[in-house]
Amino acid sequence: MDVFLDNCATTPVDTRVLAALQLWLSEGWGNASAHGYRLAWDAQRAIEDARYEMARSINQVPASVIFTSGATESLSTVIRGVVGYQDWERCKLVTLATEHAAVLQSCRHMRRMTGLELVILDLDRNGVCDLDEVRAAARSDKRTLVSAMAANNETGTILPVDEICQVSQEAGASFLCDLTQAVGKLQVDISRSNFDFAAFSSHKIYGPKGVGALVIREGEKFEPLIVGGGQERGLRGGTLNVPGIVGFGEACRIAKEEMESDNQRIVQLRDRLEATLMTELPDIWINGAGAERLCNTSNIGFRGVDARTMIRDMHDIACSTKSACSSGDSRPSHVLKAIGLTDDEAYSCIRFSLGRFTTEQEIDYALEKIIGSVRKLRRIAGSAGMNPTRRST
Repeated sequence: MDVFLDNCATTPVDTRVLAALQLWLSEGWGNASAHGYRLAWDAQRAIEDARYEMARSINQVPASVIFTSGATESLSTVIRGVVGYQDWERCKLVTLATEHAAVLQSCRHMRRMTGLELVILDLDRNGVCDLDEVRAAARSDKRTLVSAMAANNETGTILPVDEICQVSQEAGASFLCDLTQAVGKLQVDISRSNFDFAAFSSHKIYGPKGVGALVIREGEKFEPLIVGGGQERGLRGGTLNVPGIVGFGEACRIAKEEMESDNQRIVQLRDRLEATLMTELPDIWINGAGAERLCNTSNIGFRGVDARTMIRDMHDIACSTKSACSSGDSRPSHVLKAIGLTDDEAYSCIRFSLGRFTTEQEIDYALEKIIGSVRKLRRIAGSAGMNPTRRST
């Protein structure tokens, strides 16, 4: 029995989403940028219908939504584009130490390439930032961009992004919000939050991979990352992926309508998973337990157990040690290190992330495998007199 508990990495495509996009793979194959004939008009209409559903899911006007290949491109577009719009000496980037690599690596790349000022702020043990530190870092005579995610992809910690946005803008900075893990799980209202930029992806909400959105508040200026062709009002060149965008729109529609019922069921399963493990196993902890978390995410440390070894031992339980994009990196999670874990502690942590299609039977099976694996690996380590989480660097 294969159990998928890695929904923060990606989600299976909902069958309703698949049905919506299949037509546009087989029949509606027109280029939405073409003009003068029905196939193109049909594709254009489908694109705008999807744009409407995406905008409705975050309470924003459709004209603010730009289609991209995913949140990584959207985030990089803003980070690089804000710097590219004017002299780099007059720009400053501010972000958090627990941000996704799409943000941290883009910021560090721009610092290497230009030498601009970059501030990466620390967080507390629960992964929450200090608003006074954000305010101080955002205050500058340079054009400053502050970037923060609404919910962490490894621990599920929900950050006070409305407040981060407010203090950033009061200090004269623009604010970029990574909504990748939030859309479909949290009530997102960009019109109320007043974000300058926001980004999210289709494949985190049961849509197809390779499609994302960049939301831009009217009046914000930046240099496009991909130019040529004039698509998306000249802000993102390239032929539009009509089937993917249609699927994305349908995924947003379903997520908005079913989020409350999905969340209620998922959080019950997650809480049962955590409570059972805390009862059955000594020396375990939940990262971010002292903060508000996403309903589906549980990042658990199993003291004395190497997480990678445990995942291999539970080969039919899909879970992860950190975000999918950095899972091939042997270093400990930068998120867990940033909230104060030691290397050994970080190496013993596993993220379990549930989803719309997770069942009670699957949780029961996963609990059996997790408990059995921890007990076995601790027994082996104890008999060998070794520290299983110690790794050479």
